[in-house]
Amino acid sequence: MRRSRSLVIAALALALPAGPALADALDEAAARGTLRLGVRADAPPFSASVEAGRYEGYSVDLCRAVVEAAAARAGRPIRPDYVSVDAGNRLTLLAEGRIDLLCEATSRTLGRADRVDFSLPTFVTGAGLMIRIGPSPTALPPLGGGGLGLPPEPPRRIGVLAGTTTERALRERIASGSLTAQIVEAATHQDGLAALTAGLTDAYAADLEILVALRGQAADPGALAIADRTLTLESYAIGVRPGARALRVLADRAIAELSRSGRLLEIAERHFPGRRPGEAFLAMMLLNALPE
Repeated sequence: MRRSRSLVIAALALALPAGPALADALDEAAARGTLRLGVRADAPPFSASVEAGRYEGYSVDLCRAVVEAAAARAGRPIRPDYVSVDAGNRLTLLAEGRIDLLCEATSRTLGRADRVDFSLPTFVTGAGLMIRIGPSPTALPPLGGGGLGLPPEPPRRIGVLAGTTTERALRERIASGSLTAQIVEAATHQDGLAALTAGLTDAYAADLEILVALRGQAADPGALAIADRTLTLESYAIGVRPGARALRVLADRAIAELSRSGRLLEIAERHFPGRRPGEAFLAMMLLNALPE
């Protein structure tokens, strides 16, 4: 009997993960002294590289608030460890636990929630279109297709960042026949802007705040126009390493505190100068202001 019990204990020990695998992401962060933040170099004003190893942006500031909360909880210093990601690998790195938080322009969707966890909503926006202003301005939207008894126009070329919800929305519209266009994938938003200004595309699609930032980076911002209608409604959130419940709750607490105190609005106004957040953002803040 004693020998059988020993065999059972040994089998359970082999079946269970080792200690570090059972540790929560917050405990691991306290042990390392860092919380690994996935950041983008090319997604201002949410996440952008300002110099080697230094990132700024609205989403980056929110993640820094989570890092501060983690340090207070652990009672020891924890600093942000910035890990560069792109639109193609960001969710994979998060799902594999190679980063702890995803701190950029990440739309929360049910499909993505199958792979990773998300915090409370952090921003509300929508995908729009930016075009060049010429002698015959492109109608926005739609791009292409007939209307008012006019013959259909040739499909126009719309640039979009590959692997984004905006790309998916455009392809769905094309498949449904509500949009006549050719998709031109861009590796980065800056590549998309360059293709638009060079005349290689007729429009560039991205979330409105990103388009505003890109327009400001153009050599001649006055030569570009942004549509006032959106193609989609996007809800951003901080991506959280799957299974890290304590870290997700800590991120929610940080966002709730920023919402209750009004600091979330201050952060938004700092990163979106001249574009005071609208009613949707204020409603999100009210919903996020959860009590302890």
